[in-house]
Amino acid sequence: MKTLRPQKIKPPKRFAVGTPVRVRLPGIDGVVIQVDEERTFMSQYMHTVQTKFGERREPGSILELIPPPIGVPTPRTGKLAENIHFHGPNARLNVDSIDSSTNTVSMSKDRIFVDLREQAKSIADEAARADILTRIDDLESTQGTGGFLAAYQSFMATASNHITVFGFLLPVLTQMLSGGN
Repeated sequence: MKTLRPQKIKPPKRFAVGTPVRVRLPGIDGVVIQVDEERTFMSQYMHTVQTKFGERREPGSILELIPPPIGVPTPRTGKLAENIHFHGPNARLNVDSIDSSTNTVSMSKDRIFVDLREQAKSIADEAARADILTRIDDLESTQGTGGFLAAYQSFMATASNHITVFGFLLPVLTQMLSGGN
């Protein structure tokens, strides 16, 4: 005698509104325009599908997802970002890509110190701002001498808590360490 095995019950299908589907039994394509919130017929979600022949009410078990054609990009939904901020010279935005570029920023030696002082004005803590301005003065007075490295290290130690303020200027300062610019 043949024994019956219990069959696994497939979870009910539920397609989002706007999803392209195929109604299997007549074999026609359409788009879901409404989905019931609760299960009904045979524990299935009922869908209203708009076809070229009109609207049809079908359970999810009769519907199949129509995949997009190969090579056709799918449209993005939702927001990419709420706010996008660009900061510093040569700032750029990359979408779905990796930025492997390098920036070479040329700036006169005198201009770097003017910009450092300008950026230091945005530091709210007066004592920290005064200390950093002193370190900038030391950097400027020792540029091109053997004392520049010590002044640079002192500036970096002091400015480390405010690195976002000075970040875009640091490559130029670093270049000055090697005698460039």
